Amino acid sequence: MRCAEAVVALLVLASTAAGQEPAAPAPSPDSPKPQTSEPSQNRQSPSLSKQAPASSTIGFAVIAILPPTISSKRLTAKDKFQIYVHQSYGPQNFIFPALGAGFEMLHPPPRFPSEWEDGGGAFGRWYGEQIVTGASIRTGQLVAEVALHEDPRYVPSGSRNALVRTLHAIAFTFVDKTDSGHNTLAFSNFAGAVAGGFVGMGLLPDGYNDVAHAERRALLRLESVAIRNIATEFRPEWVPVLRRVHVPSILPEWWAPKHPRHP
Repeated sequence: MRCAEAVVALLVLASTAAGQEPAAPAPSPDSPKPQTSEPSQNRQSPSLSKQAPASSTIGFAVIAILPPTISSKRLTAKDKFQIYVHQSYGPQNFIFPALGAGFEMLHPPPRFPSEWEDGGGAFGRWYGEQIVTGASIRTGQLVAEVALHEDPRYVPSGSRNALVRTLHAIAFTFVDKTDSGHNTLAFSNFAGAVAGGFVGMGLLPDGYNDVAHAERRALLRLESVAIRNIATEFRPEWVPVLRRVHVPSILPEWWAPKHPRHP
């Protein structure tokens, strides 16, 4: 998981250092349709209809680990489950944990048992821990989103100031939107962080499977939500950069399927 977070963090730093203006997103199936005089069905609240349209879906692996941006469509529980399935079972969810496992083996925590540091067995333990932790985070988020009617999508700031946009992304880690478009405490982010932090109590060796370490891991999971929000906020800057270096033609299409059409 840390490897994926490092990727999105580097993309954000590169985009802000370049000082590029946000590119206008290309039309996508997720973008809200122009309003007409006829009343529309399943319309979200006016406050959300004024938000920026959803960014175009792109076949990059890093896109798959980021939340989709919000549109005027109000999500149902089925829509949220579709996003969950897309984020949980794409190829990136089997490849990034392998990179994370390798990172943990290269930089193991202090006084970790040797069976977690060298060899295929160590890689398998870390790989399993990465898979289970990621699944726990996403499942905890989904349960809270459905039960408490939270919208899992990200709302861009709409500002052109890099500092304002960064602060907005960090704030969105703690306060997000309900299905009706009102601000609410981001219970889903806290639920995912707690689930991802405490699941390690049944996976990690003695000395790292206590409550104190679980709380520390939960805080790190919450930090990863902030990093991904920042990456999503600055997506209009770094996506064109990846296009210019022909990343879409380098990565195979199966690497990251697009977000579902309806959300």
